[in-house]
Amino acid sequence: MHDADLIIFDCDGVLVDSEPITNRLLAQCVSDAGWAIDAAYSVEHFKGRNLHEIHEEVEQRVGRPLPTLLEDYRRICYEEFENKTVPAIEGIHELLDALDALISGTPDGPHRCVATNAPMRKMRMTLTGSGLIERFAHREDRTRETMFSAYQIRKWKPEPDLFLHAASSLGHDPGSCVVIEDSSSGVKAAKAAGMRVIALAALTPPDTLRAAGADRIIESHFELVDELRTSM
Repeated sequence: MHDADLIIFDCDGVLVDSEPITNRLLAQCVSDAGWAIDAAYSVEHFKGRNLHEIHEEVEQRVGRPLPTLLEDYRRICYEEFENKTVPAIEGIHELLDALDALISGTPDGPHRCVATNAPMRKMRMTLTGSGLIERFAHREDRTRETMFSAYQIRKWKPEPDLFLHAASSLGHDPGSCVVIEDSSSGVKAAKAAGMRVIALAALTPPDTLRAAGADRIIESHFELVDELRTSM
């Protein structure tokens, strides 16, 4: 990881612990539409996927158009995020501290950014609430964008376009990038982009992430913290 030029972080489930909230609310909206599912089903089948694809699947399952499904889901998500602080994933602040220490001793140390399937508004809300948003300012030019949403380019993981867009925007070759992901669709996207992938096995089983092509599986960010501190 320390030899990368750019580290690309997924947001939900990697930086912020929003997956339990979003999957509970998505399951609620899908159930209200007529397909009774719970949060566990949503995690297993929907996590990390394009919401428009999920929308089509739900419509096929219930056998009728659901024109407001995504609008309803986003509305209750934003209400939840405005009323409750979304916690940072355990160990992420320590990992960013270790990266900062590495950079201070190595001027050519890795840059970092965020690339998510979620809308920009959601990413900014959750990163702000978790106290992480300022930690992703470009270290040389704070005016440069370091947060990328699939909605900007209308291409979602598992397509590689989002990761390629992030790398290109920051001036890095795909082969010099490391992606930290927690979903199989994110892992597949990164591998299709020609990038190395570290997969955080939290809600997604390690075997699923490995089958998607993850180069390494970790159970906690603290594993990377220890590795970076050793490399300094």
